[in-house]
Amino acid sequence: MKIIRRFKATVMLSTSIVLAQGCVTTQQDMPSPKRTTMLDDYTLFSASDEQPITAEQLAVKLNSVDVIFIGEYHTHSASHRLQANLLPLIFRQNPNLILSFEQFARDKQTILNQYLNNEIGEQTLIKQADAWDNYQSDYRPLVEFARENKLRAIAANTPLSIVRCVARKGPEYIQQFKAPQKKWVAQDITSSSTAYQEKFKTAMGHHGSKTAKSGPVKMSNSFYAQLARDNTMAESIFNALKQSKNGQVIHFNGAFHSNYHLGTVDALKKLDPKLNIAVISPQFKNEAIDWSVGDFVYKIKPLPKRYIKKENLNQAIKVMMEKRKSTHCEL
Repeated sequence: MKIIRRFKATVMLSTSIVLAQGCVTTQQDMPSPKRTTMLDDYTLFSASDEQPITAEQLAVKLNSVDVIFIGEYHTHSASHRLQANLLPLIFRQNPNLILSFEQFARDKQTILNQYLNNEIGEQTLIKQADAWDNYQSDYRPLVEFARENKLRAIAANTPLSIVRCVARKGPEYIQQFKAPQKKWVAQDITSSSTAYQEKFKTAMGHHGSKTAKSGPVKMSNSFYAQLARDNTMAESIFNALKQSKNGQVIHFNGAFHSNYHLGTVDALKKLDPKLNIAVISPQFKNEAIDWSVGDFVYKIKPLPKRYIKKENLNQAIKVMMEKRKSTHCEL
């Protein structure tokens, strides 16, 4: 019996050693990650001194600012993580904070208010306010923060239907709107800086057209459709500040609307040149930092390539163009 027990003990010990060696070998053979950062990681910089800063330090720098623009790359998790991290830090410094959204249009302000006042549920908000497809993953934290802390939230944009009409009919078409519809868009959707015009043309890949006599650039209706967004958001922010004593606005929009202090920022400055405005802009890590793009810059990882095969890209463009042709100017 002693011999048998010794034999079993020897076998068990040998098995344990083999298993232990196997574990060690497995750990040694495990591949190390190529990168130690996640897609939603970001690094903040102050453009004034080109030095990195923390979110807490940034919040302190923003304390005396009237309007904060946080530019985002739509659907990029790092942009939305930064927004969610900064919001409570800024709120602790100024409880008179007002949230302003590109992602909601003026005609949905009542519905947004109803949700903030706990009069309707989230699904009703999403459906009736035409919330973006990524609302639940990206904008829910911001709206919930406003609801829980009883903050004002501004549906700042103009409705997509108006954008389509301006793109098809031109800026003068808004004169045909009825009284309620005129309130959904800025009074002026034609004023813009030359720098923003050039930026838009470059982004669209064309250089406009020239008249036969004098040769000035003639802006397309697509640019005026862009201004319908920019100028309406600027006017919405301006009106919100007029209605709030010691209020501070934090506006969430696509980076194109606020980069280089153009677009919505430029339109807001025209409405009130005295406003102290700060712009926070994203840039990809594989790009050299352009310190003029904003007052603060946050570096993030590039998004995955949308298409690798050219035929897939061409098919997507075809579907998009067919969809645009099928849309009409309907209010």
